[in-house]
Amino acid sequence: MALMFRECPLHWPTKNIIAMRILPFLFSILLGAACSAQVLLSDSLLLTYTAEELMDLGVGNATNGVELHRIIYATEDVFGQPTIASGAIALPLGDCSYPLAAYMHGTVLEREGVPSRQSGEAIVGYFLAGTGYVAVLPDYLGLGDGPGPHPYVHARSEATASIDMLRAAREFCAARSVDLNGQLFLIGYSQGGHACMATHRMIEAEYSDEFTVTASAPCSGPYDVSGVQAQVMVATVPYPAPYYLPYILFSYGYVYPGLYDAVGDVIEEPWATLLPPLFQGNNGSGAVDAVMPEVPSVILVDSVLEAFSSDPDHYFRVALRDNDVYDWVPQAPVRMVYCESDSHVFYQNSIVCRDTMIANGATNVQAVSAGATFDHGDCAFPALLGSKIWFDSQKLPCAPQGVAELDAPRWRVVPNPVQDRARVSVDGYADGPLSWTLHLADGRMVAAGQLVLQGGSAEILFPGTGMGPCFLQLRTERGIEVVRLVQE
Repeated sequence: MALMFRECPLHWPTKNIIAMRILPFLFSILLGAACSAQVLLSDSLLLTYTAEELMDLGVGNATNGVELHRIIYATEDVFGQPTIASGAIALPLGDCSYPLAAYMHGTVLEREGVPSRQSGEAIVGYFLAGTGYVAVLPDYLGLGDGPGPHPYVHARSEATASIDMLRAAREFCAARSVDLNGQLFLIGYSQGGHACMATHRMIEAEYSDEFTVTASAPCSGPYDVSGVQAQVMVATVPYPAPYYLPYILFSYGYVYPGLYDAVGDVIEEPWATLLPPLFQGNNGSGAVDAVMPEVPSVILVDSVLEAFSSDPDHYFRVALRDNDVYDWVPQAPVRMVYCESDSHVFYQNSIVCRDTMIANGATNVQAVSAGATFDHGDCAFPALLGSKIWFDSQKLPCAPQGVAELDAPRWRVVPNPVQDRARVSVDGYADGPLSWTLHLADGRMVAAGQLVLQGGSAEILFPGTGMGPCFLQLRTERGIEVVRLVQE
């Protein structure tokens, strides 16, 4: 996606076949989910690939096979009311403890053009899962099985839909005894870059007790929606994807009731009549661009365009500003990737974001180019591949499943199973302090601290009892050591 818009019906027709099909399911299941705090509602296996078949698809470094599942899960809509959403999970086939890696897709107009429908972007999930990540690919609200319009480039709902899918993914893995190692990587491209940044921000601001982001890689995203990317609204030159402008106009008209009363208040004829029927989830960008002028701002009512251009607090700019995702301080590493010749999502989004974060006090933020000559489409592969390589450099090594007295080559935990305390010992390692974290089987960190090795061993006190399978991560000068245990 470039910065603007893809699939958001201006009105949610009551005749929407998909919505009518799932509403009875929605209300009956959500009531039970609310009582049990369950997020995952259903899943279905879509396909299975061996490592060799993945390599035939182009995943040249695949080390394991994958299963692709479609899931439906409980979340909230833009007004905070219960709804459902769908997405895909690409599950590695093996016996390791795996990190979660969420991929946020780019702009989609068609309701069916999403990862849970095996769209082209599902290949990102294969690249991740084929090399040992549990890949989580949300469809977002209003796409796939989700009812209603898609709130395009709406930061909060992008984040809530993604976070709830991460919760559903943990439940999915727990039900299949798939262990997660506690790491969480976030990545997205175009609109997905915006969604990735919004999700990272919300996790650290509101859910740091539930998730810890290991690293995020937003790519070619419109982080400065109200500034850098809003240029397309007032520009008087051709733009390569004019459909973005009506997409965001219709999206924000839905998300912010009262932003305008009627389409004709902001869009000139004939577009006020021609465009709304094209944003009902069954058309692609080509159908919209076929009726759009090359200069998108031509469709705007003159008085609206003039006011937006001159008033920094114009009502539409205020709505855009509400969806900026660059002015905060990430704690986990952020590596934005862009291409200077991107004519869809201007690369200055990344520069503004990086400079603002650093000025705010961030210490681990980068903005790097994937190729100065690449436009938006050509930028995707090198940006995403480079980001995955960056993730791989931080990914914990495979920790085989199954409780053993000695899971790592040199480290031991005795007794194992443990209760509230245990002794960690090691051969051939210098005495001194080490930091440690304790994670549940679904990846959640439940304790952290330091130990001081003396004579090759140290005691650790664990909070609580009865947590079942866990794994202990020890941060040593040689890297992360993972020891599996059971807490009784």
